[in-house]
Amino acid sequence: MTAVFPSAYFPSIGYLKAYFSHKDRCIEVYESFPKQTYRNRCDIATSMGKLRLSIPLKKPEGSKTKTKDVLLDGSATWQKEHWRSIRTAYASAPYFEQYDKEIYQLIHTESKYLMDLNSGILEFIHGVVDLPFEKQETASYNTDGIIDLRNETFDSVETPAYFQVFSEENGFIPHLSILDLLFNEGPFIRNWILS
Repeated sequence: MTAVFPSAYFPSIGYLKAYFSHKDRCIEVYESFPKQTYRNRCDIATSMGKLRLSIPLKKPEGSKTKTKDVLLDGSATWQKEHWRSIRTAYASAPYFEQYDKEIYQLIHTESKYLMDLNSGILEFIHGVVDLPFEKQETASYNTDGIIDLRNETFDSVETPAYFQVFSEENGFIPHLSILDLLFNEGPFIRNWILS
C-alpha cells in the first residue's frame, strides 16, 4: 500500500523517519492546500528556544488552490529572513560549513512553486543519506487503498536526543526541522532517520 505524505519545507526528523520507513510512498499534490501546516513552515532551535520559519505564499484559486499550484511569494523577503535566522542559529554547529552553501542555494531558489522548492529539499536529503531520489507525487486526489499521512504532524515519532547548539540553555528540543539534525550531526543523520 502506498503511504501518502504531505509536502514539507525542511521536514521534521519524525516526518523523514516515517517517509524513509515506507518503500512505497508519494507526496500529495492534488489536495486543496491546507493552511497552517508544515507544507510551508519548519521549526529550528535558536538561543531563545524554538523558532518557526514560515514561507509567504500566493494561492491563485484562493482556498481551492491545489498544493501543486501554490506559488512562493516573490515580493516577500522571506528568503533573506530564513537564511539570517538559520545562520544565526547554526553558525557554530559542527557541520554548518559543510552544508551552508547548499542550504543557502535551496532557500534562494529560482522556483516559482512551493512544490518545486520542497521537492528540491527532499532530493538534497536523499543525497545526504546516499539514497537515490525519484520524484513520486500523486496523480489525483484519492483516499482509497492508501496509508494516509497527509494530516499527520509526526510529533509522536520518538527521536533520541542528540547534540544541539543551545542545549545548555534550552535543554533538548524535539520535533525540529531536519536542518537542526543536519547541522549538528552531518552525514550521521542516517542514524536518526533511516530505521
